[in-house]
Amino acid sequence: MKKDIVICIIVIIFVIILNTITSKYTKDSSMVIGNELKLIKEKIEENVDEEEIYNYIKELKDNWENRYSKLAYYIEHDELEKVNLYIVGLESNYNSKEIGDAIEELDKCEFILKHIEEKYSFSLKNIF
Repeated sequence: MKKDIVICIIVIIFVIILNTITSKYTKDSSMVIGNELKLIKEKIEENVDEEEIYNYIKELKDNWENRYSKLAYYIEHDELEKVNLYIVGLESNYNSKEIGDAIEELDKCEFILKHIEEKYSFSLKNIF
């Protein structure tokens, strides 16, 4: 009986620790990518050199690809694919000089990142 209780407690502690770690990584990833998106939006609105904006978008894509591989272990792939879709849309629309559409894709990407962060945060609301 005591052995079962100890095993249950160890499993619960392990789940809580793992959930805390993944929640922190999700929040950090969302914040980093969100900051990059805000920077790109500011640069587009300031009419900065196109080459510089292309570099920011490339850096955003590279950073997202690195984080995607880790986030895919515990987040629904549909959610992550939406972010991929919006980043590709941002790049595509900016390349074709459709600035309004590029900013729209950027805003959608920011929204879905916030949604992912809230959905996978370790909170009482998400537990029940």
